[in-house]
Amino acid sequence: MKKLRNYLFLIPYLIAVGIGLKFGYAFGMQISGPIMAVITALLGAVFCSIIVESFLGKKRKGDS
Repeated sequence: MKKLRNYLFLIPYLIAVGIGLKFGYAFGMQISGPIMAVITALLGAVFCSIIVESFLGKKRKGDS
């Protein structure tokens, strides 16, 4: 059970990355084409994961 708890913190990161990919891709398609859409999708995913880390990172470090 403890191993499962160690991996539960990944759920918010995966959700954030999915949101960043979706909206980053849509934004890139609006401003340019498919190549820019992939670039902005990757940047959106990184940005969203950084935001989640800023909220949850302190909590996770406190568990150790």
